[in-house]
Amino acid sequence: MLKVFEKRRALEDKMLLLAEEMETQEAPHLLAEYAQIQEQHERLGGYDYEHQINRILSGLGFAELDFNFPIRVLSGGQKSRATLAKLLLEKPDLLLFDEPTNHLDIKGIEWLENYLNIEYNGAVLVVSHDRYFLDKVVRKVWELEAHKIKIYRGNYSKYVETKNVEKLVGERAFKKQQAFVEHEEEFIRLNIAGQRTREAQGRRKKLARLERVEKPKHDARTLKLNFTPETRGGNDILRCKNVGKAFGEKAIFKDLNFEVYHRDVVGIIGANGTGKTTLFRMILGEESATEGDMWVGPTLKFGYYTQELEGLNLNNEIIDEIWELRPQQTQGEIRSFLGKFLFSGDDVFKQIGNLSGGEQSRVLLAKLLLANANVLLLDEPTNHLDIPAREALEAALAEYPATLFIISHDRYLLNSLATKLLIFDGMPGGTATLFEGNYAEYIAQQQENEEDKQHENEQESQQSQTPPQKSKSKPKRKRKIKAQRLVGSN
Repeated sequence: MLKVFEKRRALEDKMLLLAEEMETQEAPHLLAEYAQIQEQHERLGGYDYEHQINRILSGLGFAELDFNFPIRVLSGGQKSRATLAKLLLEKPDLLLFDEPTNHLDIKGIEWLENYLNIEYNGAVLVVSHDRYFLDKVVRKVWELEAHKIKIYRGNYSKYVETKNVEKLVGERAFKKQQAFVEHEEEFIRLNIAGQRTREAQGRRKKLARLERVEKPKHDARTLKLNFTPETRGGNDILRCKNVGKAFGEKAIFKDLNFEVYHRDVVGIIGANGTGKTTLFRMILGEESATEGDMWVGPTLKFGYYTQELEGLNLNNEIIDEIWELRPQQTQGEIRSFLGKFLFSGDDVFKQIGNLSGGEQSRVLLAKLLLANANVLLLDEPTNHLDIPAREALEAALAEYPATLFIISHDRYLLNSLATKLLIFDGMPGGTATLFEGNYAEYIAQQQENEEDKQHENEQESQQSQTPPQKSKSKPKRKRKIKAQRLVGSN
């Protein structure tokens, strides 16, 4: 990070040398040179760069203890975040972002959104599948389709709205023109050799010159998912009472208290390393609690999607990976099934180790669908998926008639599906709290709490500055009742 400020640091070195020289000799030219360099240093921003570095690294999820780590020992995600931090410190005129939120937790993404909206003065061109991020940051959407770029004004949600209107208008215009063309062609066919030959010939010329409305394209290449549990399972899924987990002396979390029931959709959020994936392993029985009581329903069949795409044999071809789960089916049936996951033709014979992250993700989703589980544990399920695939997965999970646990920083997904949020507090050895509602409701509650706290602080400040009077004090502001929680809950 300090490399960004090499020019400023070089000036500091010169100032230090001049200061040492001035201690041993009195020379007006040294003082003038020092003043000139000091002015140049202040013009560049002075000594605030260390504060900038600390603020940006902290905002992107680095603890102060991490600041002196060599780059070579960082994980891939940490290197990506360090690269992003350096770019922001450089403050270029144009930022080119390719999936900037992929290695950030929700807190880091929100920090980046605020930075780009409030502090950064340049232009941003971003490739992203994070729809919530696009809603918060962008003011134009460039859609690349059929080798053409079309520009839409507004954020992602406005783009979707406009796109849907365009499709509707396009379909109506196409149908109307098709009806007109069919009518004209029928008239020409019936009259080209009759008494109205001249009129038919005129209409044929007009029809040849007619600018045709392009038939609206419907992308058939979307995932076709349908998660169906083999058995329903019980109503009580999970109970945690004062549950804690530690590895040796290192405490991961403590005092987890919550209950989960049939058809709950539990979104799990929090900083990296706070124990979200460890909780999944405990639910699966791969890890045990070191304190407290965890009860898991006895009739549950789990399906587990891992963030690291584990559970795939990298030496297998795609078709063999699925065939092993359904050996009684024919090759044609397996190929037909894989077609739902956009694998067609010779694609099914690709070796899994040679697939992209998105392709491996689709294979893992195919295996998850075949598990017929009545509880799905999904760890960052949308990380490697493009927007159409994310939307297809969301639609399938919305129809899933059983219980879902979803670890995700995809706030669009959490808004669409979550009925409860389990929020890890971000502290090593910390705890987690359960919130009834989706992500938008949680943020609204947080903002409301912050406003209440600010209001109380203002009241306390006024009371401390004003001598006691007999007049009535201003009552505390009552919380607003959230209409959507009363109307929209199922």
